[in-house]
Amino acid sequence: MPLNSVQDRFKKEEEIATLRRKELQRKIERASSYDDLFETVKRVVEAEIGRHRAGLALVLTDMPNTVGAYHPVGSNSIVLNRALISAMKSVIKNEREINTFVFMVLMHEYLHSLGYLDEADVRRRCYAIAKSALGADHIAPKMAIGNWLEMYPQLSMIVQRLTPNYFERVDKFDSSSMSYIG
Repeated sequence: MPLNSVQDRFKKEEEIATLRRKELQRKIERASSYDDLFETVKRVVEAEIGRHRAGLALVLTDMPNTVGAYHPVGSNSIVLNRALISAMKSVIKNEREINTFVFMVLMHEYLHSLGYLDEADVRRRCYAIAKSALGADHIAPKMAIGNWLEMYPQLSMIVQRLTPNYFERVDKFDSSSMSYIG
């Protein structure tokens, strides 16, 4: 194959990859619910590592700002820090950035639900997936390995009103996994 045709093919593949990244960035930016973000998480993770899990539930509760979320091993739940998301919304006025943050937290916990339990390994995987899917210059890879209290120091100044033992189940979550109306 002539060099020009190889270069043209490579250039075309790069253009397609860039378009896919832009489309994914828009999808995250325009997401209007946890379900929208999680459906994107599942698609991205499956495309990048070839693994999928269905039937997860999302539970919101208040926790200290040092905890984004957790996945109780052996369960079908992701527990997301409602207080942290609220604090992020008061600190960050950019909806795109808030959606990206939630996207990354959900991806991190989704990987745990797939059986990746080592915290450092999951952070590295999130970084690699975000970098590949969204691009190295996007904020998502930075969020995957960064400390959000360093990225957003204002969070440590916010006095949280925690409501201990109050858990709220998000009704519409992982909707593509539902085969019936529940």
